[in-house]
Amino acid sequence: MGVMDATTTGEHVGCEHLLRAARRCKPRLYCFGHIHEGWGAQKVRWNNNDQLDVKIEEHIEFADAVPLDWEAIMDERAASIDVGQGSDDAVEFGRDTLMVNASIMSVTYKPFNAPWLVDLDLEQA
Repeated sequence: MGVMDATTTGEHVGCEHLLRAARRCKPRLYCFGHIHEGWGAQKVRWNNNDQLDVKIEEHIEFADAVPLDWEAIMDERAASIDVGQGSDDAVEFGRDTLMVNASIMSVTYKPFNAPWLVDLDLEQA
């Protein structure tokens, strides 16, 4: 809810329960794609208080859109981002989440958007 979920009319149609669940577990990466016109990525910084039953707009402290290099996307045939430790866009575990709307389809159900390639650090098994 409120993260890359705006329709062509500007209405936010995401799910507040999924936003609350994402804030509770604070994953490094959260990938979704039902809202086709919301394609893109944002780095979200979660509000640091422990209260989950707050207004929707109080879950996220701030969200920064991931800048897109369209020439690189066309050359690589994918939108890519490195959010691993030491990168310019690194996510802080337990504090930030990279939100990716990875819908490749247009509003008219034609394959249009580039896939995402995300480089991130995972703990060793």
